[in-house]
Amino acid sequence: MTVDQTSKVIALFPWGDVIEEFLEPIGLEFQDFVGRMTGGWLFGYAAALSFAGHKPIIVCASERVNKIECYEHSGTGTPIWIAPARRPRQGHSPAAYSLRRWSQTPLSAFREILCRSRCDLLLAQEYEYTRFDALAWLARGLKLPLYATFQGGDRTLSWIEAAARQLSLRTCRGLIVASAAERERLAKAYPLIALDIANIPNPLNTREWQAIDRGEARANLGLPQDCFIVVNHGRIDIRRKGLDVLLGAWTRFSDDPSTQLVIIGSGQDSATFAGLLRESGLSNVHWLSSYTTDRTLIRRWLSAADVYVTASRVEGMPVAPLEAMACGLPVIASDAQGLPDIFADGEASGGLMVRQERPEDIAQALAELRADEPLRAQIGAAARRRVTEKFSIEAVGAALHAFLRVTGR
Repeated sequence: MTVDQTSKVIALFPWGDVIEEFLEPIGLEFQDFVGRMTGGWLFGYAAALSFAGHKPIIVCASERVNKIECYEHSGTGTPIWIAPARRPRQGHSPAAYSLRRWSQTPLSAFREILCRSRCDLLLAQEYEYTRFDALAWLARGLKLPLYATFQGGDRTLSWIEAAARQLSLRTCRGLIVASAAERERLAKAYPLIALDIANIPNPLNTREWQAIDRGEARANLGLPQDCFIVVNHGRIDIRRKGLDVLLGAWTRFSDDPSTQLVIIGSGQDSATFAGLLRESGLSNVHWLSSYTTDRTLIRRWLSAADVYVTASRVEGMPVAPLEAMACGLPVIASDAQGLPDIFADGEASGGLMVRQERPEDIAQALAELRADEPLRAQIGAAARRRVTEKFSIEAVGAALHAFLRVTGR
């Protein structure tokens, strides 16, 4: 795309007091974060902002370093700056824990990084989070605009945070919120603050995420050609991702070995989920229990599948179903916030929406799609069109450029 001369150095601050809070539950090291990880909101934003002519950097803290360090992300070329920090200990109350998290934010190191990078703008993941308040204070001192994006954090965790958040949001230039439910919550929670909110989704590289031939994918994975395959992938977080609901739906749907549910991922609930699988007695559920950064392997599984399903209870704007849509899969999705925004027009947007906590509804949708191959093809084609038009790097990059340029004047 052609952009004007408003290119900015934009610092992206991911969630977490230290980056290890994100990496450890999925079994990754910092070297994996730099050298192997890609996608998600963070690297998707980096790619979209680069496409729009900006210069993103990623800034986070780590308990594994003792000085400021800078690396280059292999997938996007984005500089990743690391500041030394300690993980705060839990306090005797939520308010005490909030105070400890604020006090242990490495603001002086962040300030040095922003100055050395000649940063023009800060963009934080999650505004209902202590890091956002600390960045608001830092941005004011440096006279830099601060923005924040919603990825699922919708709760203020202590009364002292609630008080600070009112001040922080007043200094924030704009929020990026793709969830209609969250935009409604913000209006009710902060009625006296004139929040500038943009409806911009998380991006996906739709040129990379494309299906290969289904027969070829199944042969490569050693799968039978006549099997009905359903896939789910992402973090093993039972409550948020509704994995117990998914197993309940599968129990209702099928014990037939010619149907397979494939779950790909790891996370903090891996041990508990292994127990749930054992207790279910389901022989046609296969769990690939490691976090993989092999995008080719994920695309192969998505290409081999007939249907994708997500039973989440809590979402912001998830990327995993977008990857499935880009590979032409029809999606069965719960109505957890964020997901109805992806499938705004239901089947015409590539998905069948079901109610949360209703495994019987998921089972019914699975039965409907298994019985109707033309319907699967029709919804899958709609899914590919939807993700290309609305969620591509190009579309999101243009929307981010317009929002940051207009509100940043």
